[in-house]
This record gives sequence, structure tokens and C-alpha cells, in this order.
Amino acid sequence: MLLHCVCEQTLLNTALGHAARAVSSRATAEMLKGILLECKDGSLTVTGNDLEMGIVAVVPAEVLTPGSAVLDARMICEIVRRAPGGDITLSVSDRYMAHIECGASVFDVTALPAENYPVLPEVTGLRSLTLAQADLKKLLNMTLFSVSDAETKHIHTGVLFDAEPETLTLVALDGHRLALSRAARNGEEAFSAVLPASGLRELERMLEGDEEANAVMQIGARHILTDLNGLTLVTRVMEGEFFKYKTGIPQENSFSAVLEIRPVIQTLERVGLLITEKLKNPVRLLFSEGKLTVNCQTALGRAQDDIPCECEGELEIGFNHRYLLDALRHMAGERFRFETGGAVSPCLLKPESDEDTLFMVLPVRLSAAL
Repeated sequence: MLLHCVCEQTLLNTALGHAARAVSSRATAEMLKGILLECKDGSLTVTGNDLEMGIVAVVPAEVLTPGSAVLDARMICEIVRRAPGGDITLSVSDRYMAHIECGASVFDVTALPAENYPVLPEVTGLRSLTLAQADLKKLLNMTLFSVSDAETKHIHTGVLFDAEPETLTLVALDGHRLALSRAARNGEEAFSAVLPASGLRELERMLEGDEEANAVMQIGARHILTDLNGLTLVTRVMEGEFFKYKTGIPQENSFSAVLEIRPVIQTLERVGLLITEKLKNPVRLLFSEGKLTVNCQTALGRAQDDIPCECEGELEIGFNHRYLLDALRHMAGERFRFETGGAVSPCLLKPESDEDTLFMVLPVRLSAAL
């Protein structure tokens, strides 16, 4: 017997769900389509690894025979997910036949030797970062939507972790907009690293909203390991020079306005009904005393809407409305500040209730007035 253990169906289903997210559906090698199961010392460890990212989940188990084997990820996940509930008995024979039993449900499926499964890289803790899971989840939520999907600037398909002794800042951009959010940290060593968005999206799903739960990140030369107390994510550190955001974000702007978030979202959604994938005309924002007029004209027609605002002076500026909407939909609170140096200067969107977050959107040059 290669392994034999008993564990609770709900716990195993959750662990497999996490690990399976690190298994590539496009893998050609059968081993990379599998999940590694290892049982010993009263626990079952479940590992997924696509050579770019690894996820490890540990669940308590009654270990009858310690050992390890690899099972097809899709098959084991579906079997456990559809099991009737209660305890699951899992064993693998010397002939690599897995026997899975839960109540009256019994499966016998083929397994693979664990010796051939790719080993996760060992991360030596050159630097470490400890942050409340709720804080890290918020930072990722505020930045990941701005990550570039263009491989031409590969480094911008990741998120910058800029850790100073008392502050952690996350920055993401795609050439048209930038998102920045920061959180306080206890005086630890400063470091800077860019982590791939694919791994961070999985990390965001794994994080809890509990202020008491911590995430501990060990940053090595080539990889980073995040420990979530029973869940571990290993991903690579990206190489390249990231955008110098400290000098790239305008510090002084000649025009500012204060608006309510929800009405602006609703207006952009209404006006944006005329914008399609083929008709990507910008929306025009005309600020005047106490009012913002938003309009758009495409081959489908013309739309206009007015919103109250607090501003001095006038300004007409154009944007891709989706970039504005993405930023506004991630804002907390009720109001935000709109700042810019002019019609062709970057625009800053700052939620009033969160001084540690800002979004920057580049305007679109407008043709003659409508």
C-alpha cells in the first residue's frame, strides 16, 4: 500500500479546489495534469504545480499508511466534490490503483508515482513581510484590475510590491491607467519585487477577510512563498524594470473637482450604452461651475447627462469610459476627488474615504467639439 488515509469530505474538497487552480489544463505531460497527495503525521497535503505557480493545502487526516501518489486533478476533484458527504477513505495500492470510498460511493482510478512530480522550488527567506490577510486582500483588489495583458511589456503583467520599513505599496498599470494602494506594516526590511498577476489572483481568492489572520511572505531571489496558515502559494519573482511611479504620478494639479462616486458610475454606464467594441469613441467630460456634463457621440447616436459637482473653473477632457468605470467601481466611500493638470495631462482619482489609494487614468485627445 502506497498510502492510506481518511479525511472529511468538505475539508478535502476545499483543499483540492485550491490546489487545482495551480494545475494547467493545457499541460501536455500527464504528471502536470495531476495533484500530488502526501499523507503523514496526522495530515494530508495536497499540491498543485504548473511550474510557474504552486499551491499547497494541508488538511487533518487519520493516516493509516503514510505515503504519496499523484492523481489526475480533474478526476479527483470531481469525485470528491460529488461525494455524498462525511468521511472519505483514500488509498493507493502498490500497483498505482487509487481506491476512493465515501458512504456507498466507491471509485477505483489509476494513479502515478509521486517521485516524478515536479518539486516546488525552495524559497530561502532573504526578506519577509507579515500583513493582515484583510489588508493584503484589499491591496490586491485595488490594483489587480489595472495589470497589463500585453506581453510586449512583460514586467507590467505583474504587480509591484514596494515595501518600505513602515509601508507596503502595491502598484499596477497597463499603459493607459495606474492603480496604487498602500497599507501600514511594522518596521521591517525594505525591498521591492514584481509578482505575476496570475499568481496574485489566486492569492486574492485564498485570502480571508479576517483582521486577525496574517499572511506571511518569504521573498527569495527568484521565488516568493506566501503562508496563510494551512495554505501555501509559491510563485516566481519577475525580472525587469518597473515603471518609476514615484516620479510618474503628478504631485501638483491645476484643476480639481469633488464628485459623488455612485452618480458618476451611473452616468458613465448610461452614456456608455452607445459605445461598442467597434465604436470606441471617448466620453467627453465638461466641468463648469457646479456641474459636470458627460456626453458621447458615435455612429449609433448621441447621449448627454449632467451631474452636480464641486469645482472652480472650466475644463473639457476625454476618456475611455471603461477605465474610469473600473477605477470608480473599486472605490470605497461616497465621494472622490478628480485632479488633473489639463486636458492632455494624467488624471488622478482619489477616494475621499481612503487616502492610501489612488487611480491615474490618461486622457484621450478630443477632436473638434460636438
